[in-house]
Amino acid sequence: MEKQLLKKLLVYEFYINNKHKVLEEYFVNELRPLWDTIKKAHEKYETDLTPEWVNQLYKTYNPVASSAATINIANLLDDIGHEDTPPDKLASDILSELFKKEKARQVADIAIGVINGEKNIKELVDFVDTFDKVDFINQDNFEEVEFDLDNILEFTSTKNLFPFRLSSMNERIIGAGRQHFVVLFARPEAGKTAFSVYQAAGYLQQGLKVAYFANEESAKRVYLRLLCSALEKTEADIRTSIKESKKEFKDKYAHNLVMIDGIGMGIEQVEDWVIKNKPDVVFIDQLDKLSVSGSFNRGDERLGRLYTLAREIAKRNDCLVYGVTQCSAEGEGKSKLDYSMMAGSKTDKAAEADLIIGIGKKAQMNEEEMIRTFSIPKNKINGWHGFFGAYLNKWTVMYEE
Repeated sequence: MEKQLLKKLLVYEFYINNKHKVLEEYFVNELRPLWDTIKKAHEKYETDLTPEWVNQLYKTYNPVASSAATINIANLLDDIGHEDTPPDKLASDILSELFKKEKARQVADIAIGVINGEKNIKELVDFVDTFDKVDFINQDNFEEVEFDLDNILEFTSTKNLFPFRLSSMNERIIGAGRQHFVVLFARPEAGKTAFSVYQAAGYLQQGLKVAYFANEESAKRVYLRLLCSALEKTEADIRTSIKESKKEFKDKYAHNLVMIDGIGMGIEQVEDWVIKNKPDVVFIDQLDKLSVSGSFNRGDERLGRLYTLAREIAKRNDCLVYGVTQCSAEGEGKSKLDYSMMAGSKTDKAAEADLIIGIGKKAQMNEEEMIRTFSIPKNKINGWHGFFGAYLNKWTVMYEE
């Protein structure tokens, strides 16, 4: 056990909040009685402890301790008194990791005993069963929200939402913000990626840091379409003004954009990247194609788990996440879509979303084909539901009123 953590455990409030994560196995030899002393003192006196008090109590609780052990404890407590302590969250996270590793070691010991015929498999099952009931019930998977009206109003204020680039959408929904999970769905060739890069460019224009995971269309092709949308130029325009376009995009937007070729990636890899790089907005195009750990009996179970994790990425990492997915054949040729038309899952996908955007188009092959109808079948942001239209300029990758 690190000396900094031992010093942290002298603080009564920290001890109470984290004692379930401190196992006796961390302490060997004369350190076991030291930990017992700290526990007894906290339970009896319910106050912060000092190394000097612990030293005196150690002598009281362990009258037959050897002189060498008493000196070692005194020296250790003196060292602890001069240590800096880590922040509460960091110290708690370290204890959580130690706890999980120690429990994993215990599982391994029992499993080896089963393999060698020294233990019964029931011992292993019974030991693992206790995790959900006791050992892991207090792990830091939750956070109590205290009554702080100013903080609550600030967090829920619409001023914290990121406006949509399409004004007709922004007039109806206001925007989407941190910890929101938006699902975008449409039939093939209806404009899912076009809207994604159009909206991603809009966030870049707001000065936000954007991460785009492309695992269907070539990531370089997606990058070019995003560049067209951000600069409001056609590909032909860019090719005839390469120097100027390169400078404009680099000066204004490139530093805030990360385009990732996500073919073969899993949802866990996406979150690892998000944790390390802290983007404001994440696009996953397409979400269904990410792998996810676990064993599932049906495809909809896998998708349900995938969408739950995508939502959790948004919440845990304080960012806005877009998941792009297909519309089933039920939506072919229809301008107005409902979330039950999403491919692979009629319920589980929709259940996780804060906002669902469907893009529909009628089955016709003329200029009107570029008219798109936006459907909003679910909206937990401000409750607006309905339909509105926009024109897709496929050359500049812009949605226009």
